[in-house]
Amino acid sequence: MNETPVRHPNRFLADLTQAMRSTAETTRQAAIEQYEADARSYTEQLRARTDDEAASLRQAAEADISAIRDWSTAEMERIRVETEQRIERRRELLEQELHEYTSSVEVEIARVQKHVAEYDAEIASFFERLLQETDATVFASMASQMPDPPSFGDIEHGGVAPDLPGRSEEEAQTGIQLDAQGQPPVDEASAAEVVDESPKGEARGTPSRTAPVDSTQVVVVGLVSVASIATFKRQLGRLPGVKNVGVSSGPDGEFIFTVGHGSDTALSSLIPTLPAFQARVVSERDGVLNVSAHDPEADG
Repeated sequence: MNETPVRHPNRFLADLTQAMRSTAETTRQAAIEQYEADARSYTEQLRARTDDEAASLRQAAEADISAIRDWSTAEMERIRVETEQRIERRRELLEQELHEYTSSVEVEIARVQKHVAEYDAEIASFFERLLQETDATVFASMASQMPDPPSFGDIEHGGVAPDLPGRSEEEAQTGIQLDAQGQPPVDEASAAEVVDESPKGEARGTPSRTAPVDSTQVVVVGLVSVASIATFKRQLGRLPGVKNVGVSSGPDGEFIFTVGHGSDTALSSLIPTLPAFQARVVSERDGVLNVSAHDPEADG
């Protein structure tokens, strides 16, 4: 049986293997160095791009901040203008309220003077009859019946309140002004008066008894001057069937006239007949008329 001879590595194979190992090591080192170089280049590109992106983001943020500041400035200016307009409207309304209050005081003074004159006439008539009596007993009996002067607190409407009720914050926002009983304001100058004659000839004022009154809010845009507002209110009060008119300012420059009237009064048909205002009913719903009007004072 033949045995396979053992082959011993020769020099050529050893050198070839060594050369292959050396080449592989060189290739590995070159690959690592190239990859590291590529990584450094990519990192530098990232950093450069990051700087550019950061600059772009900062620029966009500054533009947004500038826009916010512009918006804030415009908003503050809008609020300032609106504040001044609302203050001016409230001052105009104050002038109207003062005018109406002064008018109500003058009306009440006229009523007091009328009652004084009536009492003077009654006293004069009483003493004229009394001084004609010669019988002492009858004279004393008549003297005990001397009429008492009417109390000013008993005069119609109980006199004039010492001050005008202030407006609450809610009333200022809604523009609707209510009286102490939570009702729309009533124009006292249009209230009716009835004078009864007692058997003794004493004149006493008593409030008139009126039929039930409906209430309609007439919301008017287009009026800007106090004089025109007062004239519009006065003309409303003169319409057939209208019992009383109150006025207050709305939140957006409109004026709200609260009109008390008879149930058969057609305000939507009567308002366009008001002279000089070119009033036009824009819309109508239960209890509210929206009206567009021309302010004649604006033409001057």
